[in-house]
Amino acid sequence: MPKFRTILPMLALFVLFNAAPAAGDETIRARAVFVGDVMVHKEQLAAAQNGTSWDFKPQVRRTLPLFWDSLAVGNLETVFAGEDKKFSGYPAFNTPDALTDALNYLGMDIVTLANNHIMDKGLDAAARTTKILDEAGIFWTGLASRDDPEEPLIVEYAGLRWGFVNYSYGSNIRRTAAASEDLALNVISNDTVTEGLNRAMTYSPDILVACLHWGNEYQHSPTKRQRDVAALCLKNGADIVIGTHPHVLQPIEITSSDRYSAVAYSLGNFISFQRTKPRERSVALAVDVEKEPGGRAVITRVSVAPTWVSSRNHLGKRLIEAVYAGEGGPFNHADFPESELESARQAGRAVLEFLGAEDEPDVDGFYTIWDSASPDKYPKSRRKTPE
Repeated sequence: MPKFRTILPMLALFVLFNAAPAAGDETIRARAVFVGDVMVHKEQLAAAQNGTSWDFKPQVRRTLPLFWDSLAVGNLETVFAGEDKKFSGYPAFNTPDALTDALNYLGMDIVTLANNHIMDKGLDAAARTTKILDEAGIFWTGLASRDDPEEPLIVEYAGLRWGFVNYSYGSNIRRTAAASEDLALNVISNDTVTEGLNRAMTYSPDILVACLHWGNEYQHSPTKRQRDVAALCLKNGADIVIGTHPHVLQPIEITSSDRYSAVAYSLGNFISFQRTKPRERSVALAVDVEKEPGGRAVITRVSVAPTWVSSRNHLGKRLIEAVYAGEGGPFNHADFPESELESARQAGRAVLEFLGAEDEPDVDGFYTIWDSASPDKYPKSRRKTPE
């Protein structure tokens, strides 16, 4: 899908995704798909290595249909510091640039960088990460000019204008002197989030998304601070709030004031080698949007596709694969052991019950959380945890 970039006033990044806006007398329909943390632990590095080259596509290939015909967004929780700084997993991540091949293979359009690991190898490594993403044609947000930290990402996709802001509670590494002194991490505060959303609103987005790296690790319930910041985002124009950092799922809520909005407090891990339940299970969150001629864009459906990370030995080598964990859709389970598939589906059922999703998937494998056809039917959890 061709992508073109233009710089707009006030330093906003404006990106055109392949399509001109629909004709004025047509209803515009579009979908965004969000996933949680994209991590690369040492076991994933070993699984991807083939001599002196790296291939991460096998770790995600079974999830390809999740991202068809959508604006795809994920949280990149690693850096591309280069081979000189030695590739590594936790606690200080550094991943080969070849991971961008896998992201492009998936169709990942945007990654968020405001997270606690973006400074793992220093400011220069964070700056290099943005350079590698630029070269790969993958757009990013969460780092900005130190003089202008409220710079939003504005993209046009399928005839709609989407605005993104991205903030983290902080970083694992304190800022140190480096050549990239102009680089700043977007850090959560009431003022910065409000200013960033207000800046994004000056570009008249049809849909405004706030991506926040927050909360307590491994906790299934959002903190009061998460709830307060989410409410602040909605008050200042956000239609969708996407959370990461806890490494486990937290609830997805639908709110209504003058419009319906969606808040996903944590999407957990999309791909990682955190094996303890429930860190190996997650969802892809799909948000469908419509805009009638002369009207405003509205969310019409929120749905999820459960995912699970499989780890198994095959012909003397460890295979690590993110797989679809539901029971529908056009997914590739060829050569995938039946026992692993059953484990995936058990995890998927727990996830769906935790989130209060409907019991039956659509033709794409997504399960409804909320639909404008039944606007007063909100998700209700059927279990306390996704384990």
